[in-house]
Parts: sequence; C-alpha cells; structure tokens
Amino acid sequence: MSSIGRIVRKNHSAVFWCTRHYPKAKREAVYTLYALVKHFDDLSSSSLPEKEKGDILAAWQREVSNIYDKKVPETDIGRRIYKNCMRFKFSREHLETILSSFSMDCPKPLFRPTLDEFETYCRGVSEIPSYLILKVIGDFDEETTMELGCQIGRAVEITNILKNIKEDAIGGHMYIPDEYLKAAEIEEGIAAKDILTHKNLYVARQKLAHLARQAFERAYRLLEEKHNRNSKPIVYMLNLYHAYFEMMDKRGWEIISPKPELKFKDRFKLVMRALFNKNSIN
Repeated sequence: MSSIGRIVRKNHSAVFWCTRHYPKAKREAVYTLYALVKHFDDLSSSSLPEKEKGDILAAWQREVSNIYDKKVPETDIGRRIYKNCMRFKFSREHLETILSSFSMDCPKPLFRPTLDEFETYCRGVSEIPSYLILKVIGDFDEETTMELGCQIGRAVEITNILKNIKEDAIGGHMYIPDEYLKAAEIEEGIAAKDILTHKNLYVARQKLAHLARQAFERAYRLLEEKHNRNSKPIVYMLNLYHAYFEMMDKRGWEIISPKPELKFKDRFKLVMRALFNKNSIN
C-alpha cells in the first residue's frame, strides 16, 4: 500500500474501503487529494510558529508553480499530485484556490469571517476538493459534478465546524460568520474561547446549521436523480456527516460537548448500506 493510501486508511478507513473497487489510477488520485487537504488542515491547527507556517505555505505556492510549469516538484505530495492527479486534468486555478482558502486560516487562525469570506473559505477547503474527487470517480456530467461537489463540500465543512467548535475555539479559530454572531448579540472584541461560553452562541450555530441543512437537501436531491455505482463512496460520506448533523440537531445547538460520535457498528452499517443497498440514498 502506498504512503498516501495509509494516510487515508488511518484517518478515514471507510473512505479507503469504499474506494477499493476503483482502478488504481483513480484510487491514487483520490488518496493524493485527500492527503493534500489533510496536510493543509493539520498545518492550520498545528502549534508551529506563525513564521514557520507561513514559510510552508510559501513553499507550496512554489510547488504549485513547479507542477504546472513542468519542473520537478520538491515534496512527496507534490510529486504524487504530478503523477496521480494531472492525468485527470486538475486545473492550476483549482489547486491555487485550495491553497488560497487554507491560507485564510493559516498562519493566523480564521476569526469571525464575513459571510463572503466564509463562502470563499468553504469553497477552497471543501467544495473544490469534493468537486475534484467527483471529477475522478463520480461519472457525472460536468454541471452535476460541480453542483454536487459544492453542496457536499459545503454540508461536510459546516458540519465539521459545528462538530469541532470547542477545540477550534480553544485554538483561536472561530469560523461562524460575523453576521451570525452579531445577530446572536455576541459582541466584537472577545476571544474565541469566550464566544464558546456565550449564552447566545446557540443562535449563531442554528443559523449556520440552516446552511448545512440546505446543502444536505440539495445534495440528496441531486443524488436521487443521478445516483450510479461510482457514487457509492459519495453516498457514504454524505450519510456519515448527515448522521453527525442529525445527532447535533436532535440534542440542541446549545450543547457543544461532547462531540457527536458514531459507534463502529453504526459506521459499518453506513458503509455496507452504501456498498450494497441500491436504495442507499439518505
């Protein structure tokens, strides 16, 4: 197994197993993209000094140039991108969008972004990666691939923000848009960890949850129309995050801890449902 395959298996084993039936070229492209996004995500949440984080991001800007200017990439992931992803015609613009959006949260944590900034952030860190994965494995037309990638990416990212709000806030990150925090009468000038204990935080979380709910509904509607055997890993991912979302919604948005967790047997059921049940949508 390749090193990027081990990264996927360690961090998201169900995605690993749901993609095992794909040809090797497609598997390796998906694993490479996953490893790239995981690398940036780990960097933004790491305890490295800001200067070192900034240097790493600058090195990645050079690496993207190396890949598209047909120079030898300097990193293992860069070489994997060149080898595994370019055959699927990943555009330079899309990789630069991913890098630019992660740069909004690194080296300094993203804190109370405007709604427009939030949209830009979500597009690069989750919507574009989801689109590129669908481009490799989904077998949809281009319009459906882009729309489905955007809706799945948005639903997953917002669910993660709602799910991980405690540890993110402790690390100085506050991804909830400023407009939602103001609507909840959470004043400016207080730290992320203080927002975490504000009595009105649930109001802002409800507003953000509404965006996720809309994205889930649109994604499921598209999949009902376009579902095929190659969309099984997509169905699994969407059902997994929808399960987390429903757990939070059911218990109430005023509760931030503990994080919702699914037992192994429940995750296993979702995998089996996606792999073998023809009527596995939602």
